[in-house]
Amino acid sequence: MNLITLEFATNLFVQRATNHASKVSAYHAICVLEGLGKISDLNAASEEDDNPLQLERVAFSYNSVKFHMQKVSDIKDLQHKDQEVQIIGKHLEEKLQRVFLKSLLSSDEGNLNKVLRIYSLISEEKKAENCFRQEIVQPFMKDLVTQNNVTKLGLDKVYTRILGFISSSCQEILNMTQRCRRRSDIITGFDFLVNAVWPEFIECLGYVSSVHLYSVGDPQLFHQNYSASMKFLDSFETFCGDQNSVRRLRSLASYKEFNSKWNLDVYFQIRFQEIAGEFEKSLLEAFVNLKDENSAYNLNATQSLCLSLDRCWGEGIFLLPLKHHFWRLTLQLLSRYKHWALTTIELGDTDAKQMALLIKDVQILLPHLKILFEASIQPKIRRSEAVDGQVLATFNDTLVKLEEIPKHAGKCIVKLLMEKCTSHLKWISSIPQRFRKTNRELPSKPSPYVSQVLSPLTEFSQDVKSVLSPGWVENCEQEIIDGVMSQCMTQMSDVLTSIKKMEDSLKILKRARDKPSGQSAMGAISDDDKIRRQLAIDVNCFEELIVKSGLQGNKVKSLKELKALVLSAEKAAGVIGNS
Repeated sequence: MNLITLEFATNLFVQRATNHASKVSAYHAICVLEGLGKISDLNAASEEDDNPLQLERVAFSYNSVKFHMQKVSDIKDLQHKDQEVQIIGKHLEEKLQRVFLKSLLSSDEGNLNKVLRIYSLISEEKKAENCFRQEIVQPFMKDLVTQNNVTKLGLDKVYTRILGFISSSCQEILNMTQRCRRRSDIITGFDFLVNAVWPEFIECLGYVSSVHLYSVGDPQLFHQNYSASMKFLDSFETFCGDQNSVRRLRSLASYKEFNSKWNLDVYFQIRFQEIAGEFEKSLLEAFVNLKDENSAYNLNATQSLCLSLDRCWGEGIFLLPLKHHFWRLTLQLLSRYKHWALTTIELGDTDAKQMALLIKDVQILLPHLKILFEASIQPKIRRSEAVDGQVLATFNDTLVKLEEIPKHAGKCIVKLLMEKCTSHLKWISSIPQRFRKTNRELPSKPSPYVSQVLSPLTEFSQDVKSVLSPGWVENCEQEIIDGVMSQCMTQMSDVLTSIKKMEDSLKILKRARDKPSGQSAMGAISDDDKIRRQLAIDVNCFEELIVKSGLQGNKVKSLKELKALVLSAEKAAGVIGNS
């Protein structure tokens, strides 16, 4: 009994479900037929095919018919109605397109708003965007984005006109469809810039020769086109309004392909060869006089370095995606300059004046580099506090290394001038030969070599007055004079020691023979005394020349010691008293 009851109940439920499905299908079928009839009545009642209000009513009914047709697609008796629905949809689309274009051309904001809402209602936003692309965007783009215009006007002006087209011909429709406009009546579902303007622009750009757009054979043109293109993309994204639209744009394969066509690596290699090559060439003529009289620098190498650094970060060469490459090139240029300077100093192939010019250039260069870093490099390379800290630390380390150049150059100057000055001191050893057994009178004038010893230093000091600071020149003079006088004292001490030994030997010999000392006994001045007097006169003349020439040597310790040496020798020999 229970089994019979269960089976009966199951059959009853199945029958009810079947009846319900039949009723639902009948309901949808009735709605389809009523909707088609309503559309037919609306079309028959209205003489104005392009009346937006009429189109809106038809669209509502059409939308409803489409919905109900999907529910009764399995009913054979209604399948022939599907073709009728498609015809209605096609006619509706044609009428919407006419009203849409008419509203755009006449700037009828009210009708345009209604038409866009109808498109949104029937979920045909793409058709509105395609219509806008074909009828509005395409004629403009085909007329503007051509090989002739890109060559004649330049890519930058072409971009400017496209942006002008967006802000004029597209502005009205963007105001109605973009969320960023903050209007209460925004019509969602449209993205005319991404789906209509951008693809047409890319398609037309594809007919322009890539040689005139992406080729790096002409780096200057490449830079202009790339900079203009990135600026155009930024402006285009700004017109997009909201981030969702921007994300849709950037996700397009055409957008990615457009960006990938710019071969930045090859561009940088060309710029690297240009900048580094010209700088290396300048090092071969590093000390050639500059043709630019307005330059703050004295050496061709320093001037070329600054020009190279300015080019790296200049508007006509620098590109933001290559900032780390140009930063590395900057460090390489500075390192190369430092290596050249120190190698030149070490080899000693230059004169003291050129070393002074190098010192002056580095003194001017260091503040210039700080300004360049703060004004041009740091703002462009900035990413985060950590990166900024590393970049700043690297830059400061480079400056410290460059500061070594003046120190080494100063030592080189001292060495070069010392060699020139002391080369004349060899004549000191020949002074005894001038007086021994020559019966010369007691000397009253300095030796000829004296005027030649300090002349290289005097000439150098005069030449670099306008180059180096007075304090630096004074320190250099004192160091050189100290060195020269030290060597002079060594050689004079050798001469004095030699004649003293000879005198002592003669005294011993004369005592052995038990003879009087001859001239010494009669108070006459000996040849050795004349030598001592000559040395004393030479030393006094050194001091007078130092004072007369304005050299800073009066406080030099070795000069005082030299004066004391010759004065002591004269006193010991009794020359001062005899003279």
